[in-house]
Amino acid sequence: MDAIAKLFLASLTLLYLSQALGHCELSDIEVEQKSTGEIVKGKKEYEVVINNTCICTQYDIHLDCNGFNTVVSVDPTKFRKIDDFQCSVNNEHPVFTEAPIIFKYAWDIMFLMFDEARRYLSYS
Repeated sequence: MDAIAKLFLASLTLLYLSQALGHCELSDIEVEQKSTGEIVKGKKEYEVVINNTCICTQYDIHLDCNGFNTVVSVDPTKFRKIDDFQCSVNNEHPVFTEAPIIFKYAWDIMFLMFDEARRYLSYS
């Protein structure tokens, strides 16, 4: 009987951990932007850091980047326009916890980027 109780408790613990650790949301993707203070080709330079704060890997991350423009090249494997409204992060490949995607762009203004739920992402 004691072995059955221990097995049941172990099963419940495993079920709880698999649910707690295996569920990531788009809200677990944080985007921070800040001015670098540099001027590039007459435009202000900004640095963008996209980080996955969930313990699980996330794929296929798209941001609403309507109007995004830059006078410097951005590595398309990190961030690229798909169409006039969406940009792909990390070429739709995995974004791992504590492995941020970082790039810079230069333009007159800092662009507001939204997640697919039209939620403002953080800026500093």
